[in-house]
Amino acid sequence: MSVGILLRQARESVGMSLEELSEIICVRRTVLNDLENDNFESSGGLTYARGHIRNIARALQANENLLVEEFNSMNQDFNRPMIELLSENNATPVSRSRSKISFGTMAKAAAVVVALLIAVPTGASFIHSTQKPTPRPSTAAMARVSTPTTSENLAGTTAVATKSSPVSVIVTANSGSTWLAVTDSSGTQIFSGMLAKGASQSFGDSQLINVTIGNAGAVNLNVNGTDAGAPGTTGEVVHLQFGPGASSQG
Repeated sequence: MSVGILLRQARESVGMSLEELSEIICVRRTVLNDLENDNFESSGGLTYARGHIRNIARALQANENLLVEEFNSMNQDFNRPMIELLSENNATPVSRSRSKISFGTMAKAAAVVVALLIAVPTGASFIHSTQKPTPRPSTAAMARVSTPTTSENLAGTTAVATKSSPVSVIVTANSGSTWLAVTDSSGTQIFSGMLAKGASQSFGDSQLINVTIGNAGAVNLNVNGTDAGAPGTTGEVVHLQFGPGASSQG
């Protein structure tokens, strides 16, 4: 049985569509469809296709090792050296032949280096003798700058925290495991995988955190230091956005 058939059976057994799986693991639907038809070209190569298969298996709670072994057996590349697999996906630089340097060129370069060694100390000595040192502030002045008064501390604490504190989100799997994907304000993925029952992950950003949860009823959220409870029901897929002091469901 091909790996594509196994992937489709695993997805259909949990009642998940290609669109839902695409949202959970952040892989295009067309790529997932190609994988289920044993077409690995749209994945960018065999190495990337293998990585997609691992993520799919974790999202569907399928047998990851079985799927990867079947994939390796189909493509017969499991005994290939890693350097070949990396080269296949342009992950290693192409070696270039080194140009030969003539003896005359080396001699000219050595002469330039000697001249610089002689000139640099002289120039540094001149700069040192003509440049006046920057006066350092007195200890009392430094104390006035670095130590605010008590009234400034009391009045400014809340305002500063509201403007500069990062967004903080803690996800804890209380009653079951869940698939979890998290991106920051720039869209960069900072987490993608399974969160086992009893495990917890914390995330922070200065502007925005996007969270996708595959089993919303199994987790508890703490947002910016406040317990937000479970964001949905068991088996529900939710998309959430959290900013400083506020949250919204996407």
